[in-house]
Amino acid sequence: MKSTLLLCLFLFTSLFLSAQVIKGKLIDRKTSQAIPLANLALANKDHPSVIKYANSDTTGFFEFRDLPKGKYLLSITLIGYQKAQKELLISGNNSETIDIGHILMAEDVNLLQEVTITGGVPNFSTQNGRIKIGIANNAFFKSASNLLDVFKKLPGLQVNQDGTILMASRATPTLFVDGKPINMNNDEIISYLSSLSPDMVESIEMINQPSSKYDGEYQGIIDVKLKRNQSLGLRGTYNARFQRNNYSVLDNNLSLVLKTNRLVYDLKLGHTSGSTFYKYYSLQYLANTNAMTTDTRTITSNQNFNAQARVTYEVQKGQNLEAFIRTYQIDRNAVSGNQLLTQTANLDRTIALVKSDNNALPKQYNYSGGINYDAQFKNSELHVITSLTQIDNRQTEDIQNLNVLNNQLLNYWKTDSRNRIMIHVAQVDYTQKIGKGKLEFGGKFAYTSTQNDLRYDTLANDVFNLDPKRSNHFRYQEYIGAGYLSYSGQWSKLNYSLSLRAEHTHTIANSITTGGVTEKKYIKWLPSLNITYSFDEREQLSFSYTRRLTRPTFAMLNPFRFYYSPRHYWIGNPYLQPSTTSLFALSYSRKSLNIALNAGKEADPMGRYPEYNPVTNELIFLGRNLPYRKFANLQISAPITVNKWWQMSNNVTGYYTKELTPYFGATYEIPIYNYTVNGSQVFTLKNWILDVSYTYESKSGNGLYIMAPVYGIDFGVQKAWLNNRVNTKLTLYDVFDNMKRRLIFREKSIINNDFYHYFGSQRLVFSLTFNFGTSTYKVRENKKSDEENRAN
Repeated sequence: MKSTLLLCLFLFTSLFLSAQVIKGKLIDRKTSQAIPLANLALANKDHPSVIKYANSDTTGFFEFRDLPKGKYLLSITLIGYQKAQKELLISGNNSETIDIGHILMAEDVNLLQEVTITGGVPNFSTQNGRIKIGIANNAFFKSASNLLDVFKKLPGLQVNQDGTILMASRATPTLFVDGKPINMNNDEIISYLSSLSPDMVESIEMINQPSSKYDGEYQGIIDVKLKRNQSLGLRGTYNARFQRNNYSVLDNNLSLVLKTNRLVYDLKLGHTSGSTFYKYYSLQYLANTNAMTTDTRTITSNQNFNAQARVTYEVQKGQNLEAFIRTYQIDRNAVSGNQLLTQTANLDRTIALVKSDNNALPKQYNYSGGINYDAQFKNSELHVITSLTQIDNRQTEDIQNLNVLNNQLLNYWKTDSRNRIMIHVAQVDYTQKIGKGKLEFGGKFAYTSTQNDLRYDTLANDVFNLDPKRSNHFRYQEYIGAGYLSYSGQWSKLNYSLSLRAEHTHTIANSITTGGVTEKKYIKWLPSLNITYSFDEREQLSFSYTRRLTRPTFAMLNPFRFYYSPRHYWIGNPYLQPSTTSLFALSYSRKSLNIALNAGKEADPMGRYPEYNPVTNELIFLGRNLPYRKFANLQISAPITVNKWWQMSNNVTGYYTKELTPYFGATYEIPIYNYTVNGSQVFTLKNWILDVSYTYESKSGNGLYIMAPVYGIDFGVQKAWLNNRVNTKLTLYDVFDNMKRRLIFREKSIINNDFYHYFGSQRLVFSLTFNFGTSTYKVRENKKSDEENRAN
């Protein structure tokens, strides 16, 4: 009832308020064609500091909102064009919308003809420590088969072979779309990013140090900006992606958007079919001097489906009410063959050979719905988010262990697990402009309940009986209440923002099987500060400090076993504590050159570290809190245009990390230094684009493991047809088949273990994108709460 009254109050108030808009369009002086993805900077004429940035969309349009009275200087830059400037005056006599009409841009003939190295690519800029990169119509990304490939080329971002994404701080970023979180699980993220072609995305913003305005668990943010709305009607995109290595996978995605004067209907459908391949190989020398070789190969077949529908109603100008429903369903069959070979230390005699077969059927049924309200008034904004989500995970396994030497069945068990999660989220954010500053505050409440049931049945005397030692019944409840206050302003050439967030958490973990109940209550204060000094519109120096929070996922708290092989499993820990990270960052940018130094310390970091049992020869991975982790990194990125048909981008990042790791009565504190190099060479030859992408990671590791160097090279070619309505791309990934993640245990006197993971990275991929319809409407993706991300 209170939410309804609040909504009605703001709807009534909005009748007397409206937002002022300045808009225009960029036109090529010679061809009269629209100019997309140009960089626009708006500065106060009396003070040279930039106050707002914008980019022209794919049809050349741009706009600035909510500007105070005054004189301004608009600067427009784009590689291949001469810089353009225009003076603007905003007074009380202006109408709500000021249309400055067409701005003609002239080609920079000297730049196009000379074969000299010049910095910059279209739409690469920094603002207050954020890196913004244009995607659509950017030659660096045209040959990418999907947005996941684009992520691999972004500075300071690492995309692993299993699809996980890490930022420079080694934190997993949260995915945003059009400024709002969607917080998908890893499977959904891969599916979503694979469904977007680069020409569907205007730009990407990378926020390495989120302010206290954002949830404490957002260690970093990648904000995907989709194309803008310009016309009414129907717009559709069909995207197909076929990949082949040892097995084949086919992705089909269809997006339909129908826009009328007051309503927008959005429907997205996706389907994935085919199989993927994974291999785990380990050579481990045991305490009794025997050698044990583990060879696991898993083939996973997929029949996955996702659908989402949204209706957005424009209550009046600047106010939207939207309702959405969605589902994401996974139906897989993972067949694993495992061989456990025990030999003498010199590998000349076989002592035992155990063959394990595991047939797993993991399924997930994810349903979500919600109602959201967004309002933009003359000097303020209001955003309300509500959602209800149910996630149902189910999995059955059939596991047999056979002694190959005498053909004897050692053991046979079946598992049946179910994990049901309910998530309720309500969030309100309000922004009020105060002179040249901006005050923001808001709150969030989330309640999550999860029920976990795991049943083991073991074969004995030809009858399957319940195994009480490995079966588990676990309940978990979590209440989170959060609030924040933030102020940002400007003084001469200095922009600053200061914010404070408080998050109160109450959790109850109930292991019904063991009879243990763990209850926690804690509050975390999360401040942040950002200061940016603008030398001019293209050169900035920024400093920021932020404190972030990481809560354990629900699976990490559940004290039951997940088996990798008969002697390898991990087990959850209900006593895990959240970790907090204090991060400092200093960044400098000039044109397209960006240099960033990050350093911080994480208290109580959570890890899954092995414990070796020399009696049973079991390797048990236990979730636990380590005392601390220190880290630092230095990133340098500099896109370069050699000439109009050859562009290159190179990113170099150096890392330092040090963590205190107790293990087997000893404490290890080993500093780790490593670096990564990645980049692209892009050649535009008539209507074809060729791309050679490369990545190299030096030797790295952590307190217990050394990670071997790894490198990969990809070749891609792209061609557009039928006036860019059809786009085809062919990419050969990991040409030399070298992307294997190998780890070697440091202290061989304790356990001599050498193993690697391989995800079948060498593959040939063909993708096709077909655009139809007349509208170019941009639609925001469904918003999922941060709790959903941790639930998966």
